[in-house]
Amino acid sequence: MILKKIKAHHLFLIVSILILLIGMHRSNDPNSGLDINIHSTYLVISNYDCTLVLFTTYFLTGLLYLLFEKLPQKQLIKPLTIIHSTILIGSFISYWLIIFLDDKLFVIDPNFPLLNYKDQVINITLVLESLIITFMGMPIFIINLLIGLLRGTKRNKT
Repeated sequence: MILKKIKAHHLFLIVSILILLIGMHRSNDPNSGLDINIHSTYLVISNYDCTLVLFTTYFLTGLLYLLFEKLPQKQLIKPLTIIHSTILIGSFISYWLIIFLDDKLFVIDPNFPLLNYKDQVINITLVLESLIITFMGMPIFIINLLIGLLRGTKRNKT
């Protein structure tokens, strides 16, 4: 019964607060961050900056879903909302599963202590999820918003 009352904007606002709390906790480590190697150029982004970008993205998404729910005469397409929510919230859950399961997934080789597979896998996961969110999740969200704006009246629920 309670699950039927949970809407997309609830999920996005809860996840945005979780991102902010976890990100602020993890940004205390000065050596933590996202390292992206492109040929001979390294992009280094701090955890604090990643946290702010992700928090803002999820929070604004939740606010837009809330706005469209409150607008009279406008309705979003439910399958597109479900696909978009699954992509964004699923990527959040999968990223943190990799973080929390890191001790069981990665074994440090005593012969090569400087070779850290854990950081590489976490960075690759974060980059892949960012690409999926940017090129799949957000276009679906924008299309859903545009269709909701251009569409006619809200259908009566019978």
